[in-house]
Amino acid sequence: MIMELLLTGALTVWAPVAPLTKAEMKRALLAGKDLGKDVMILEAHLDGASLSSLRVDDARCVDALESYDSVFGGVRPSALILGEANGVHQVFTGNPATIRQLKTAASKVAVSCDGQVGPVGESEFKRKKVANLGDATYAFEVAFVAPPFGRFDADDFVSEFVVVAYKSSVVVYQGLTDSKSTWPTTVKTAKKAVAKVKKVYAKRG
Repeated sequence: MIMELLLTGALTVWAPVAPLTKAEMKRALLAGKDLGKDVMILEAHLDGASLSSLRVDDARCVDALESYDSVFGGVRPSALILGEANGVHQVFTGNPATIRQLKTAASKVAVSCDGQVGPVGESEFKRKKVANLGDATYAFEVAFVAPPFGRFDADDFVSEFVVVAYKSSVVVYQGLTDSKSTWPTTVKTAKKAVAKVKKVYAKRG
């Protein structure tokens, strides 16, 4: 009897957290009320992973970018933030194996691509420092030249990623700016994005 109780307790302690449901995923995304009246948030279906399209010469970094896109790629419900600093907020969920894949892919980009510069300065990667916002946090910045499109000339952009694993989810906030970094704003918004997913889990009781 004592052994049965011990085993039951152990299973309770180590039981994995269930993935988010579709309804919980929707509630976890940032909405208009979360960021104030000067920011517009649109519901959209976006693919936030296109890092492997950026050219770099380092094989380890290339592998990291391809790994990232392979697990984070695909069109999914997203919050498109439009304001002084634009961004994309997405939430991923799954079993422990899936969460490990996502964490590993984000970690590989942050570590393997730090300081890498693409041919003739087409792209540049930097690992960013940020406090841990969940169970694990990864952050990196990508500066790149967008090719000319239609009537638009080539232009410089900075994309800042904050990837936070929490329980059975991974929150991704991607800050999108012009040629200059807006890192403090990206971190501030990422914190609010993580706070929303934490509220979802808290409501489970």
